[in-house]
Order: sequence, then structure tokens, then C-alpha cells
Amino acid sequence: MSSESNLTALSDIGLHRKNNEDAAYAVKTPYGALLIVADGMGGHRKGEVASKMVVDSLSIPFLQKTHTFNPFRAKHFLRKNLKAANKDIYHLALSSDEYKEMGTTAVAAIVGPKETRIVSVGDSRAYVFSDSGLRQITEDQTYVEFLYKSGRISKSEMIDHPQKNLLVNAVGINADLGDVEEYSLPNDSYRILLLCSDGLYNMVSEEEISEVLSSAALSLEEMAKRLIDLALLHGGNDNVAVVLWQK
Repeated sequence: MSSESNLTALSDIGLHRKNNEDAAYAVKTPYGALLIVADGMGGHRKGEVASKMVVDSLSIPFLQKTHTFNPFRAKHFLRKNLKAANKDIYHLALSSDEYKEMGTTAVAAIVGPKETRIVSVGDSRAYVFSDSGLRQITEDQTYVEFLYKSGRISKSEMIDHPQKNLLVNAVGINADLGDVEEYSLPNDSYRILLLCSDGLYNMVSEEEISEVLSSAALSLEEMAKRLIDLALLHGGNDNVAVVLWQK
């Protein structure tokens, strides 16, 4: 876990998994802040390897940068290094049966002086919280999301759909990472930025998340711990990762 007064990162194995394949990372330098959540897949610790590779591929070069992350630089950095992670994971997965079919989701954000850039692959999510409440920024790259967008199922039918966890995209499953969702937000458009894995939002309602993030009595670290605790309280069916940034 990493934590400062205005950023924190926390992950938990949950109550029913043998390994924690979720990675949560947050760091701040004089040039910007980097936030990452990655939810690995593949089992037998392969998911842990994939999610760590995403964190390393982004965090190591980020910490070496000595320039301010304006919108153009942030966009270029996130795309370049996420594609590098994809290439490394893909080739490692091909190199031996041990890593076969390894992959990971990824949602990452760079907070610059005036703007926040976000990239997303898979179904880990970014939300923002402001005076108007909680708003989901990213769009899940899942089969169920495709069914909903094409009008084949309703919003309520998505919740318990038998294929709700079927991804249509992930880091490392194809030679090239083509479909990266990208978003841009003015920093003054939100109070708190939340990145999380599906282990949070599948177990904790948006109303509950809003209640935690609106609590003036809690520090950012306490908010993250409270969100994790709620996921566990509601069953803890999966690993759960939470990253929070507050201006």
C-alpha cells in the first residue's frame, strides 16, 4: 500500500481467493501524479505477474521523468507504456505454458497541473466524486456492456447476467493493444478520483461508495480502507483494489 495525504492505494485478497491478482499503485512527484489499478487473470499466480508488469511498465519510467505532464505528454506516456506492457505480457505468455493465457485489465491516470488523463483496458473503472455526486468515467470492455449498448439487454439485466465478467479486451491477450479507452478531465471538475477493480463495484453500490467519499470525517486512507471493508462485508468474492486521489 502507498499513502500520502492526497493519494492512497490499497488492495486486498478478499475472502475466497488464494492469490491477490489485483495491483493498486499511486505515486506523486513534482511533475504529476500516477495512479494505477490492474486486475490480473490467468490463475496460478500468472495474474499477479501480469498486473505487476503493468504497474512496473508505467511507474518505472514515470519516476524517471523530469518534466511536467501536460495533456499531450500524459496521453503519449500512458499509451506508449501501456502498449509496452501489452507487448511484454503477450510475449511472456507465449514463452512457456506457465504463463499461457495470462493477461490483465488496466486503468491508469496521470494528474497534471490542470488536467487528468485516463486510459482504460478491460473492466477496471475510474470514477470521479464531486458536489454533484459519483460519476463513472470509464466504460467496461465486456461482453455484457456490448449487449447493453446494442440494445439486447437492459441496465438491470447486466447486474446478474451469467457472462457479466467476460472481457472483450485486456492487456497482453493480443500482439497489439488496439482498443484503449481514453478520457480527459479538467482537475477542477471533481474532488476525488477513484480507480478500482470489479472486486469493489460488484460488491459495493454506488450509493455506498458516494457515502464513503462524502465523509468529511475520514482521511483518504480511511476512505480506501472503508471501501475495502464494505466489499468484504458484502461477501468479498474477489480481490479488490482501490486507488484514491484528492486535490
